[in-house]
Amino acid sequence: MEALEDVRGVLKVFRDGSIFRLDVSHLFIQANEQTEQGGVATKDVILNQNLGLWVRIYLPSVAPDVRLPVMLYFHGGGFCLASPGTTDFHNFSAKLAATAGVMIVSVNYRLAPEHRLPAAYEDCFSALQWLNSGSESETWVRSYADPEKVYLLGDSAGGNIVHQVILRCGKKAKEWIKGAILLQPFFGGEERKRSEVDCVAEAFLSVQLSDAYWRLSLPSDCHADRDHPYCNPLGPRSPDLREVEFPPLLVALGGKDVLRDRGLEYCEELKKMGKEVDVVLFEEEEHAFYALKLHSDSAQQLTQHISRFLHS
Repeated sequence: MEALEDVRGVLKVFRDGSIFRLDVSHLFIQANEQTEQGGVATKDVILNQNLGLWVRIYLPSVAPDVRLPVMLYFHGGGFCLASPGTTDFHNFSAKLAATAGVMIVSVNYRLAPEHRLPAAYEDCFSALQWLNSGSESETWVRSYADPEKVYLLGDSAGGNIVHQVILRCGKKAKEWIKGAILLQPFFGGEERKRSEVDCVAEAFLSVQLSDAYWRLSLPSDCHADRDHPYCNPLGPRSPDLREVEFPPLLVALGGKDVLRDRGLEYCEELKKMGKEVDVVLFEEEEHAFYALKLHSDSAQQLTQHISRFLHS
């Protein structure tokens, strides 16, 4: 049967609505499994069994009386792929926890197209609510987390989720979140930007693949084009961001990333509105360099930027 959508053979959607997902369990690292990053303990905590909502906690070696900043992490994957246990995201989380001295709580949210947006937003917002008010029963959070220092971190689709979670916080955004970090946030729009036009089809994230992710993840209604508010935060149907109480933001972009120009425009518009936004542009990097090239100079520099942001 012909596939209507084919995401690199990993995910296929057929004309009859059936879905094929390639078994990539060999790329999944279990909690407490040995990783290349020593000194970081991990464990999984179920938040909602029915939804398949769980988090993986990364705890770096720390003295018993030390309280760590907590980073709620939303992984990338175009809303359609991956989990906290996916090798690249797991190793990225473990390394960041160790080098930045932070407890990371990585969220396993529902994936599209089985669960279209806003399912991922709802799951990640629920995880933030749990972290702020319902996590006292979790031993590591109770013993080592600093409740006054909760941050959001998201890469690609996860960066998009960070934006949407902040919107859902309303007036409590600055009360619940000390700061937020968006790594190459996954935004789109009907009008093409220069970085989208210039992007080659062989890129890790091409404009063609980006469009496919949006077709698979946006709500299945007649208004779900790329100017939908979930996709385009600055679009004609999106909420006015001037009234949103954003916490301080750190946004990292890649100079050779298809999402570069949308990220730059997002940051510039927020700055014009008086929001506190620190932008770091890695001119020579493509999409997801921080996870795919974990030990590169750019990835190390990004970790330093994140660490300063957390501990300033």
